[in-house]
Amino acid sequence: MKRKNTILILILSTIVSIVVICIFIFIIKVIENKNTHILVTLATYQSKLKEKENIITFNKQVNEIKSLQDSINSYFVDPNTIDTFVNSLEEISSVTGASVSVKSIETSQVNKNTISFSLLIDGTFDQVAKTITFLENIPYQINITKVYLNKNIRETVDTAQPIGKTNVVVQTPTKPTWQADISFNILSL
Repeated sequence: MKRKNTILILILSTIVSIVVICIFIFIIKVIENKNTHILVTLATYQSKLKEKENIITFNKQVNEIKSLQDSINSYFVDPNTIDTFVNSLEEISSVTGASVSVKSIETSQVNKNTISFSLLIDGTFDQVAKTITFLENIPYQINITKVYLNKNIRETVDTAQPIGKTNVVVQTPTKPTWQADISFNILSL
């Protein structure tokens, strides 16, 4: 009987050992599958995170490029808004005191991206010089091609001043006026 018991215990312990080994192998496989799943999820998460960072960086660079493009475009005159530019040229007179008038506007046939302007400026020498300096420093790509300065002949104005009962005509000289004829090219879009 002892022998039967021993064989029975041996068979039972072998079966229990096999079951324990199978459970252990099953648990190891489940853990391996979970690790693989976690690694795939982590890799996907990292790729999505990297993609989001790239999108943020891309948006920043697009905004920088857009602001740079706007800055560059501000140096060019848009042919569709040439009337606004001409008005701003004529409004220079309010800043400098000289009379500014646009004589002509021409688009170049040789250089399609340039517009030629011709201005006539009247005023004192200081006003004309300020206007020319102002034109040189406008925030556009400008190329002044010619500048002609002319001094108008000094004229006298007759004024009647009463002295006693008679009016005496007195000639008073007027301030000399200057004229500038300026031609320049400006880049357009």
